Amino acid sequence: MSTSPLPADAGAGPPHALPESPDVYRTLLESTRAIPWKIDWASMRFAYIGPQIESLLGWEPGSWQTVDDWVARMHPDDRDRVVGFCVSQSRAGVDHEADYRALTRDGGYVWIRDVVHVVRDAAGEVDCLVGFMFDISQRKRDEEELLRLHRELEQLSMTDGLTGIANRRRFDQCLETEWSAARRNGLPLSLI
Repeated sequence: MSTSPLPADAGAGPPHALPESPDVYRTLLESTRAIPWKIDWASMRFAYIGPQIESLLGWEPGSWQTVDDWVARMHPDDRDRVVGFCVSQSRAGVDHEADYRALTRDGGYVWIRDVVHVVRDAAGEVDCLVGFMFDISQRKRDEEELLRLHRELEQLSMTDGLTGIANRRRFDQCLETEWSAARRNGLPLSLI
């Protein structure tokens, strides 16, 4: 154990003080794989979107002017659900997350998770939205593969590995279904 005295400046300030230069913050934001953004609530215009958006989706940051650009670049099957959810949560001042497919400039789609923080003004009203977009395409592919494997395993569990015909588990499942139908309809059940 050391008995040397602490340096004179020990405890004088936080060991991890935030840098004072805004350029440092911009560098921090723009060096991540996440895409930072900010939307002014009153105008519904992008005040900022990170340059990473171009490498992920192919759209230049300057092409993201309003929330209409965000909506237009969302998969049609996701649009109503995601926009409705995000607008209602934002109006209520609730931080939220949404997963959706975003259109790439070349016509493909990338899965995005949008993490949104609602910033309020001094009066408690919504001032702006800030957040990060994350590419979750690999996670979605992994989830789909897991579901496929689960279905395959379920199918394999219903057949005999040697003969390939339905096994006892499949028989029990069919019996349960037929027994329930017979009870519901007041009909007898016969087994052969």
